Amino acid sequence: MERGRSNIPPTNYSSIDDTISILVVDDDITCLAIVAAILKKLKYEVVTVKHPNDALCTLRINGGAFDLVISDVHMPDMNGFELQRAITQEFNLPVVLMSADDKEEVALKGLESGAAFFIMKPITPDDLKDLWQFAAMKRKEKANAFEERQKYIDSDESVNEDDDGKRKSPKKERCEDKNGGNSQSYSQKRPKIVWTNSLHNRFLEAIRSIGLERAVPKKILEVMNVPGLTRENVASHLQVLVFLSSDNHI
Repeated sequence: MERGRSNIPPTNYSSIDDTISILVVDDDITCLAIVAAILKKLKYEVVTVKHPNDALCTLRINGGAFDLVISDVHMPDMNGFELQRAITQEFNLPVVLMSADDKEEVALKGLESGAAFFIMKPITPDDLKDLWQFAAMKRKEKANAFEERQKYIDSDESVNEDDDGKRKSPKKERCEDKNGGNSQSYSQKRPKIVWTNSLHNRFLEAIRSIGLERAVPKKILEVMNVPGLTRENVASHLQVLVFLSSDNHI
């Protein structure tokens, strides 16, 4: 069997401008130490954990700090295939699987389940030196997704423009006079929205429910269903979030 199989085509190293951070998961502490040492020698940043559940906890706490995950296939409680699926679904990070099992069907199962790459143990520097390719591909996808979200936001905001191309003021509303039925214009101040942890978490849950690619302000607002919250509030918060995410490669 070949040393490694990949789901992602190679790209150019010049697309990577900074350090790549990798989370390594293996219950074999000797192999864990060897893989970590090789990665550090290749100038990758490395965090190691021995258990799949620890890996998920680490990602939930600071998932945005990692570019990809390397995991052994055969581990207790949760095998590498299960961990890969959980990481892909929740964090959308590329996962590289490694195993001492050289059976063809093991590698194929990993790739079919969505793994970016499959490596046979014992691990060598040649197996790991090109991992930057997977980070480059994922970062490019995120950059494209950022641009698409911006288009959705701009398109959604344009709906609120009048026929003359002028944006309608959110403070100007029309109301019916109770006595004469005449409409009158008045200015109304809206309460300032404070993005508390609870409100931000509700915002993130709405995005997860809708799906990142389809999460536009109007849909997020509908799913959140928070009294007093406006589409403008959501659009502004979303722009800040995607900017920070893009800047930190989250």
